[in-house]
Amino acid sequence: MKNFVKASLVAAMLAAPLMADESFGGVGITIYQVREGVKVAEVIPGTPAAETKLQAGDVITAVDGVSLKGNDIEASKAMLRGQVNKPLEITFVSEGETYTATIRRAQITVKDLDSKAVSAWYGEKAEVNVHELETFASAKVDDKQLVAVLNRGNLVKDEANVASANFNGIYVEKVNEFAPKAKTENVVRNAGIQLRGFTRTAVSYSVKTPGKTIVTIMNADGEQIAKLVNERASTGINSIAWDASSIPSGRYMVSIDHEGSVSGKFAILK
Repeated sequence: MKNFVKASLVAAMLAAPLMADESFGGVGITIYQVREGVKVAEVIPGTPAAETKLQAGDVITAVDGVSLKGNDIEASKAMLRGQVNKPLEITFVSEGETYTATIRRAQITVKDLDSKAVSAWYGEKAEVNVHELETFASAKVDDKQLVAVLNRGNLVKDEANVASANFNGIYVEKVNEFAPKAKTENVVRNAGIQLRGFTRTAVSYSVKTPGKTIVTIMNADGEQIAKLVNERASTGINSIAWDASSIPSGRYMVSIDHEGSVSGKFAILK
């Protein structure tokens, strides 16, 4: 019964992929709702989420600073999905520690697969060869890559028995098809680095030890609009001047790298 409930909840994240195909902007996880937010059931290989520290069993507690506590699964799913290539910040708890990460959504497509295609994908008792499977994948889902196979919401491992049905292929738009963009940072919130102020003339922050700091500012589309370097930041509060007179008001990601430790936070430019 427990496995059945889990599979049903995981299916909710993918909008019941066992019944219908769909395509959406997402990060590449399956989830189910818990009291504090959503628990990660699977991190899909080859997706943006797989490039972060996020792993199965972690609990995502907030998206872009908005708590997921008390949501139903549909509300949480809607917050995680959105415009392709647009970044979002997640806050999550992993093994008792709290982290944040900035992830850029990719175009993810869920398609039904038959056991023959799955066999070919894993090279077990293949009735078609791998080249034919690649042709199948590209023909059925345009220019997207098959990166993983799910069976009732769970990843199918290489050694899995593929004699059953209800398989779903997870396809992701090819990386080289994305529009040019700034590198996405997997930001770990560091207690020793703290953003103190964000205005049109200066960015202020505090660090616990002296050293070089690099402040990177990205807009809502993940494009880098400024990179500010302080070669000799001192212990305590520091300030770096910049000119934001021509930059639109709005929400920006401010990432601070101090001697290899990185902290990121969304801030409003008025």
